[in-house]
Amino acid sequence: MTLPTPDIDGRGRADITGAAAAAVRALLPAWTGQDRADPGHALIECCADMTGALRDRLNGCPDRHRLELLRMLGVHPHRAAPARAEVVFQLAAPSPEPVPVPAGVEVSTRPVREDEEPVVFSTVTDALVNPCVLITAGDFTQTGATDGAVEGSLAAFGPGQPDTVEPRGLPFAGPPYHLNLPWFGDFSSGTGGDEPPEPGADGVLVVLSVPVPDTRITVDLAFPLPDAPAWQDPTGAPDGEDGEDGEAVWEAWQGSDWVPCRTVTRTAGADGAVRVTLELPANHAPTELRLHLFRPGAPAVPWRLRDVGLLRRRSTWEPGPAEVLLQPVLTAKVPVVQALLVRDEHLGRALGVPGERLRFTHPPLRPAADTLAVEAVTGTGTLRWVHVPSLAGSGPHDRHFTLDPRTWEAVFAPVTRTARGPRRHGAPLPPGATVRAPRYLTGGGARGNVPARTITALRTPLPYVAAVTNPAPATGGTEAETPEAYARRLPLGSPVPERAVTPHDYEELALAASAGMARIHLVGDADDALDPAHNYRMPVPARTQVRFRLEPGVTSVPGKTRVRTEDGKVFTTHGTASRGAVRPADLARLTLDPAATAAHDLFTAGDFLTHGPVSGPFRTGGGLVLALVHVPAEVDLKELTLWVKPNRAVAAGERMALSLFLPRTGVPWWNPEAPAAYASAPAASITLGGKSAALAHPLPLAGSPRWRPDSDRPADRPQDAVKVRGKNYPGAGGSWLALQIRDPKGNDKTTYTVHLDDGTTGPVRADQYVTKKAGPVPHGGEPGESIALMEGRLGELPKVLVGGEPWEPRTSFAASDKHSKHVVINAATGQVHFGPEIREAGRSVRHGEVPAKGTPVTVTSYNSTLGRLGNGIPKDRIRVVDPPVHGVRAVWNTEESSGGDDGYTDTSGGTFQVGVRLLVVPYVTADDRGWFPFHMLTPGQDACDVLRRALRARQPAGVPVWLDTPDYQGIRVEAHVVPTDYRTTAERAALAAAAERALYRWFSPVDGGPDGTGWPLGRPVHAGEPYRVLERVPGVARVASLRLFEADPRSGRPTGEVAVVPCGDRQTVYCVAHRVTVAETP
Repeated sequence: MTLPTPDIDGRGRADITGAAAAAVRALLPAWTGQDRADPGHALIECCADMTGALRDRLNGCPDRHRLELLRMLGVHPHRAAPARAEVVFQLAAPSPEPVPVPAGVEVSTRPVREDEEPVVFSTVTDALVNPCVLITAGDFTQTGATDGAVEGSLAAFGPGQPDTVEPRGLPFAGPPYHLNLPWFGDFSSGTGGDEPPEPGADGVLVVLSVPVPDTRITVDLAFPLPDAPAWQDPTGAPDGEDGEDGEAVWEAWQGSDWVPCRTVTRTAGADGAVRVTLELPANHAPTELRLHLFRPGAPAVPWRLRDVGLLRRRSTWEPGPAEVLLQPVLTAKVPVVQALLVRDEHLGRALGVPGERLRFTHPPLRPAADTLAVEAVTGTGTLRWVHVPSLAGSGPHDRHFTLDPRTWEAVFAPVTRTARGPRRHGAPLPPGATVRAPRYLTGGGARGNVPARTITALRTPLPYVAAVTNPAPATGGTEAETPEAYARRLPLGSPVPERAVTPHDYEELALAASAGMARIHLVGDADDALDPAHNYRMPVPARTQVRFRLEPGVTSVPGKTRVRTEDGKVFTTHGTASRGAVRPADLARLTLDPAATAAHDLFTAGDFLTHGPVSGPFRTGGGLVLALVHVPAEVDLKELTLWVKPNRAVAAGERMALSLFLPRTGVPWWNPEAPAAYASAPAASITLGGKSAALAHPLPLAGSPRWRPDSDRPADRPQDAVKVRGKNYPGAGGSWLALQIRDPKGNDKTTYTVHLDDGTTGPVRADQYVTKKAGPVPHGGEPGESIALMEGRLGELPKVLVGGEPWEPRTSFAASDKHSKHVVINAATGQVHFGPEIREAGRSVRHGEVPAKGTPVTVTSYNSTLGRLGNGIPKDRIRVVDPPVHGVRAVWNTEESSGGDDGYTDTSGGTFQVGVRLLVVPYVTADDRGWFPFHMLTPGQDACDVLRRALRARQPAGVPVWLDTPDYQGIRVEAHVVPTDYRTTAERAALAAAAERALYRWFSPVDGGPDGTGWPLGRPVHAGEPYRVLERVPGVARVASLRLFEADPRSGRPTGEVAVVPCGDRQTVYCVAHRVTVAETP
């Protein structure tokens, strides 16, 4: 645990002894100390030893205090992470029953040396080697796929085969396998038709008795010898991509669609037989196959096969097979982790006190798909406590515990002091309960990153299982962080990242997740330069519906009209608001009740007539017509105008006396001398029903001083207006008015219709934004300059004029060259960004043209919105037209505003950001040469899941995290070195291997580079660096010649000799292959 701190006392043992002897001589001049047998020397030596021990303990105090302080701050060293891989279990022979592979089965490597310990792995999930047989196969034509079932016809192989294939049971002879065979039965799905469809339209269908997900199966295809395909490579290409070089494509049915299978091997024989080994996907699902069986001269017979597994082979160039056979299923792929499974470990007996600690025998490991838990067994039952990373959010009744990373003790229910008193985090264990861990994994370390095909030992015996291997190398294993690295990474005074905010926080928390990553870098500088705005979620203005009330003669309100609330929130109409059509009113004739004896309830109402009309005076010989008028609830009574039109010709300037009353039962409401409203205006032209203009007589209620509908509310039910009524009256709703008509030219046969006009328009959408203009602002003439030109929250990106010339707004400068007149506008802040100049592959590249210094930048028109602040404006709060519009009396919103959004804003000053991108480099163990295959630099899915979960709890909500790998630039060094002395052939080979090992380790992306943490991103490789690396190798006198090549990291092929290998900002290097030769003579 010694840290590189300065010594408080730097004296050695000789210094202490010399100082003690000098002090004795000063006090006792007679003592010479010449005789080594003098007891004084022994005394001095003893005192020196005691002083040295005290000095060592004193010098270790800063180390201890530093680590203790970091522990108190809640900072812990990174834990060891286990390596993960997938292994394939191989059966010795076909099994009559499914062979289970339970979780916890141990497999390991085989040690090369006797003193070497094997690397042990354990399965983390239950698996099953499920035997299956071939039910049938043929040329398939699919006619449908509904509810997960596949329907079609299956024709016999070969041309000229009219019969369809019928399931006949097991296709081979052998022992009585107890398999889950499908059920054959008919289904009602109609007939298959008189003629079979064209055979083989969808390829070859292979029907298995059961689905076999994550399993390798071998299929034999027999082709007719004259038509056998001419394979260029009879052995195929292992692990090749399906569909390349004209090969057939194999697919598996996953329940709703066909997904591709990976072809592991393909072997062709001279007799036309082809053997294909396929790796089926993990989502190979059971399905129902519906087949239409056709026989010449007989009706189609439907069959159904339930819970079968389906494979399909498609090829556009080679002929179909004549026969398909399935080899017995003998393998199963299972994920493993470098750990031992500990079961039913007894942790102790609980005391039930707060802050109780119980120690695990081994450091527990939390895999990606498991939950660490302990159980407390009492006399009444078993209770379960679940591990959480921190107890800070646990309540006093939550059965949670956490782990002390130093001692691996389980901590239960600690109590902390707060301003409101003690607080308990988590529920305590029951006193006297027996605490046990049902299962947990322990392990981890870099030695678990073993190469492919090295996990070959089966430590846990399984019936029928004969062998095990790992097709791909194990990756993700890392060592626990040393105290020295721990203290260097987090020096005293540095903030502890409890939340992921800054790039450093993301990197630290990701490394602390122990997901097997050697390096993690948060990148964004190049993206921020090329896309400085990140306008991936634009602001959205709030919306509402508004209506206008117009003066007579005004027909519409133009679009883009600005309306606002009293506190200044501006909305702009989206389109033209047209005046609503004058609607006909529903009426009933009022007549005098001959039985009435009091001043109230004088009238009876006739039958209710939709759209009228009414005719005849209210009494015989009278000159007045009374009508009961129904006004719908949506009509505004304050601004209502009644239009009365007789069924006779009306002359211009003709007048008619109109009076309005508020009828009420039990109240003497009819007083011709004091109506609620009165008018005798001349006839005017009005459009009735939105069709043609006509002359009618108006009664504007708003101009009558006695018309007060807010205080004198009209009756809202017909029974409240008139006591005696006819038929067809509606229920409650709206208002009931009484209209008196005195027509000088009318008679008993004249009919009248009444029309309603409140002057309102139809609803029109209004968006919360205000249109403004900005500029001019002079440009500084520098690349990447940004100008604060507009206000924030732009509803849409406007056009920008640079020197009077329009420049095109873009979302990014990625596709812009130095002559592109492009700008990027930040919709959050209103800033206008101009093309930057960035470093790419070691050189400066300009993206976008840069205006000359002093060039004016203007925006003639842009829309600014409040985003979410525009939401929640209640109904009837928008009341002002600003600026006023001629003919508009009023405006109001008919609904609450909603739908406004600010977009997504990050913490860098209000710019929009789509997420966080992390470049990850997994920890990889190299071979003896220092080399490892390129595909090991791709992190596994489990490691990525662990990392994402660790960040999700400590990052802002809604921020996506993307995990990516750096761009790797392959390099190759060919050198010829001269040894320091004469060497044998074996010694020269060993020196060459040591030189190549030094090159691999120095240029490693995992632990290479000057500081041993991996080759830095963006650092180029000059030819002089391999010279320095080789000259430091013991035994190398000088480098006679050296050549540096760029190479493709995937194929390993060099692309050309160079003096410098450039690296971009997101690039590091990968050594494809080095070749060092050693001269025979020095």
